[in-house]
Amino acid sequence: MNTAMAQPMTETPQERLAAILDSHQPRSIVSVSLNPIPVVSQWCKDHDCELIEIQEQNPFKALEDIQRIDMAIVADQLEYMTHQEGEALMGLLRNLHTDSVVAVYQPALAPQKLRWPSNGFLALGCRQQGHFAQDGRSLDIYSYDLDDYNFQRNWNNPRFWANPENWGKYWW
Repeated sequence: MNTAMAQPMTETPQERLAAILDSHQPRSIVSVSLNPIPVVSQWCKDHDCELIEIQEQNPFKALEDIQRIDMAIVADQLEYMTHQEGEALMGLLRNLHTDSVVAVYQPALAPQKLRWPSNGFLALGCRQQGHFAQDGRSLDIYSYDLDDYNFQRNWNNPRFWANPENWGKYWW
């Protein structure tokens, strides 16, 4: 039996979020959360990273003044927005402000009518970075990164085309 599979996951959500930050090494972060995110604040202090915190129920107005940044983190926010507003927030961050978005979502905090469907983040192009459950509560971490969103397909090259000599010559 594989012992790595038999051992329970001991990583905490804070450690997972710090690992994501370590892997990206952003120089600027916008945090959209109703409450401060201590692990992000500490990481920014330790790594000389600019942190912009937006702690408003409706963050759209505050985002109008934000220029392009390296990473956006959304936590303790989507649980209190409609799914349509949440998608608009994630899309605005992803399409206008940054190439990398991390969402921390706790479904139990959201009223039933505001809960995201299980594939809601995946539909936005996010990948699940972690699922944490303890004492009947759960927390999910999703990330979107433009650099690895659209992976390279091995069939998309001249070798697999009917006329490889025409690769890159014509645009239909």
